[in-house]
Amino acid sequence: MTQTDLPFQVGNIVEVRSFESGFRGAWFRCKIIKIFKKGRGLYYDVEYLDFPGEGLHTTKVYQRLEGENEKTLMIRPLFPRQCHESEVLVKEDGVEEALVVPDKWKVGDLVDWWKDHCHWCGTVLEVTEDESVKIELLPKPYGEGSSYEALCKDLRPSLEWSLEDGWSVPFSKDGERRQCAKLVKLSDEVEGAKTREEQKQRSTEILKGGNGELALNIMESESIEAAVMDLEELIVRIEWLKGLLPLDVPNSSQKSSWIYEDYLPSSLKQ
Repeated sequence: MTQTDLPFQVGNIVEVRSFESGFRGAWFRCKIIKIFKKGRGLYYDVEYLDFPGEGLHTTKVYQRLEGENEKTLMIRPLFPRQCHESEVLVKEDGVEEALVVPDKWKVGDLVDWWKDHCHWCGTVLEVTEDESVKIELLPKPYGEGSSYEALCKDLRPSLEWSLEDGWSVPFSKDGERRQCAKLVKLSDEVEGAKTREEQKQRSTEILKGGNGELALNIMESESIEAAVMDLEELIVRIEWLKGLLPLDVPNSSQKSSWIYEDYLPSSLKQ
């Protein structure tokens, strides 16, 4: 594996994992100072942002634990931006992805615990009513093991990162195919929702305008996107017209002779 396969450059802020005794399984915020090769290995000189007195530290990018066949990537990008389920997502400059975290943790959730200026990977064993949980750190050699009491405010969901798939949320290890968080592409969720709302408003204004013209997007562009927008406008028009019809209104003195029926293809009619 060469540097050209990785997205990291000198000056990037990243997270670096440790397998050193006493810090096994912990992730540290670091800044890349130098990238170099030594023999067949790739190395980074990094500066620990939360340990200013430590100086530079040399990290081998791919490491293999004793007894393991596969190598582990020890460096990953800075953790995604986080927000709670009750918050509204707003796209920020340069931020394309966000992590929606739960308002309450559950037993079995995989979490990172912020303690002693780094994040320790573990599993929630017990949830109390005083905004704290009991967690168990990853067992050796991937972690330090042992269980601790941690404040909920110091927890974040554990994520996995790979060069091929980017960030992903692992399934909880409590026998359920459950994930304790959700990764959201802001460009799709937020921008898309805004576009659909604007399209709906535009279609409604066209109908209320009463200019007698039916302008289609496909007339201006023959793209698939234009055709989809026309279909969305058509749906809005149908819903708007349905709202104008007094369909079987109880106690109403006026009844329309028109009856709205959803269209059925001829193959489904009897």
